[in-house]
Amino acid sequence: MDKNNKKAFFDNFTFTTNKETFRVNVDDGPYLPFITALRTKPFLLLAGISGTGKSQKVQELAFMTCPNGELRNEGGTTPGNYCLVEVKPNWHDSTELLGYYSALSGKYELTDFIRFAYKASQNKYVPFFLCLDEMNLAPVEQYFAEFLSVLETRKKVGNEILTQYLLSKDRFSNCELQKKVLVKEDGDIIEGDKQYKMEFLYSEKDAEIITYLKEKGLTLPDNLFVIGTVNMDDTTHQFSRKVIDRAFTIEMNGGKMSEMFSPESKMLLEYREEPIPLEAFKAEFVRAYEVLDDARFAKYRDVISTRIPALLGDSDGTAEADSINGILNETPFRVSYRVQNELVLYLSTLIERANFPEPDQIEKLIGEATLAILLEKVLPRVQGEQKQLETQNGKSNVLKDLKTFVKSHFKPEEDTDANSLYNQVLRKLKEMDDKLANYYTNFF
Repeated sequence: MDKNNKKAFFDNFTFTTNKETFRVNVDDGPYLPFITALRTKPFLLLAGISGTGKSQKVQELAFMTCPNGELRNEGGTTPGNYCLVEVKPNWHDSTELLGYYSALSGKYELTDFIRFAYKASQNKYVPFFLCLDEMNLAPVEQYFAEFLSVLETRKKVGNEILTQYLLSKDRFSNCELQKKVLVKEDGDIIEGDKQYKMEFLYSEKDAEIITYLKEKGLTLPDNLFVIGTVNMDDTTHQFSRKVIDRAFTIEMNGGKMSEMFSPESKMLLEYREEPIPLEAFKAEFVRAYEVLDDARFAKYRDVISTRIPALLGDSDGTAEADSINGILNETPFRVSYRVQNELVLYLSTLIERANFPEPDQIEKLIGEATLAILLEKVLPRVQGEQKQLETQNGKSNVLKDLKTFVKSHFKPEEDTDANSLYNQVLRKLKEMDDKLANYYTNFF
């Protein structure tokens, strides 16, 4: 990316908020899948073989959004709105992320996760990116359960998206900033024949955090985006559907090796003269009805409320055969309200990006949103043996049927490039079907 393109990057991408309009160029859009997924939900999984730049991608997002000032000048090699937390194989409870109170020391042991979430809450107009590196080296549900649950409590209140407490203020009620320490020399406090001095338990910055937590507790700031990197091999753990259902999953399996030597690659980890604003990433809605109740989207109500349920199909086992749930009817992989909700949220971003076309012109956008949901939300759920995935009395399977469904509903009128979303979905379905020929398949 040359200097002129670097400055122009995102110049034509329009985001409209209640207060301002931001323009962001998407012509050069390798980041669009990440931005759209994060704008739909602030939890993303980057999966793929080792060494393909998954954790660097999170750094790139931080560099392109970090404003000039204190966050750039904290020292080190990365922006102040980026934090890397390396997951260890021995993580088996939430204390690794959420800390714990030690009665022995009288301190609450803070973690990098808490410190970073607090910093995000104090810089609410800047996007903050937390990278959980090698997320599945430990069983994710054991150390991440509280986050996954609180993530589902997100609620739009005014122009903010709030959550329930990740850590309530009551948890810090016993935390003091200082304690008395018995000394043999002259002390600051004398009680009878004993001498004491006051000892600070925390550094100045940590004391500030503890004071805040005692007063307000910790929720998930709406400018905090958590991105986990995932390598699937025999040293890692499988994901449960609880984790998969609450995240978008984007595969990164590398590209052309020559790209590593291109001039553009040298500029990926550089600050921008005009950083991308938070509004490019921050969710505007949490619930589908909020989209349809918004004046800008009201004209799409009939189209969305008809087409989306028809494409997904009912989740109670009665779906029409020509729908995603109709194909998944006899499996535990059927999708329900959460996926439909996030499909509508994803679609709202595409409609906004297309500058709010007329309702009869959004069929292509509905197709794009459905393909993205299929690739990033539905297929990561699908795994099992041949017998589990059979359909049509053993004559087919869910992967073949989904491939037929995609070709029937979303085949473009003209040939598209190999990296189009349509072709990505078809390739993934073929890859999973080929694996199933060897008895078992999964997404990763």
